Amino acid sequence: MREAAPGDEGTGSSGPETDGRRRRGQERRRILIDAALSVIGRDGLSAATQRSVAAEAGVPPSAVYYYFATLDDLVAASLVEVNERFIAQLDGVDTTGENPLRALAVVTVEAARPTRIEGTAELELWMLAARDERLRGEIDRYNDSLHATAARFSDDPTAVAAIAAALTGYYWQVATSDRFDAEQLEAILRHIVR
Repeated sequence: MREAAPGDEGTGSSGPETDGRRRRGQERRRILIDAALSVIGRDGLSAATQRSVAAEAGVPPSAVYYYFATLDDLVAASLVEVNERFIAQLDGVDTTGENPLRALAVVTVEAARPTRIEGTAELELWMLAARDERLRGEIDRYNDSLHATAARFSDDPTAVAAIAAALTGYYWQVATSDRFDAEQLEAILRHIVR
């Protein structure tokens, strides 16, 4: 049985009042996750404290622990959110269109470049996940999604591995430099699948 989440309280009905509370709770969680990503990207993972995240979000410090049992839970939720966004974008790539490799390149570059602060936050979260077994599942989920996406473009296992490696490498290069673009990634992908 799932524990009640903040915003689930009420009379037990699923009427508008309960739905409104749930929606507000989800919005507050989103605000806190976005604030955590901003703090981590700008100041580093060690700077993500209850107070710094709350200040960034414009909420009282107690809100952090109301919506997340621990700061580690907030950081983990931030990593899950980053993964969810990229995986959803990969899943949405149209492989039936006129230029599916171009579509994949554009999605990868756009996903990696929301802002420099977000890109840096994602790198910090990835490094944390690489060291923390509790977060390892998110790395595995990311890798599985990349390989599933790559398999939509080739049935050659070596090409699939190369596409996944190219997307990961390019994603991180774009997040840390302005020298990379979708045209260059498309050319790399074409070279792999030719």
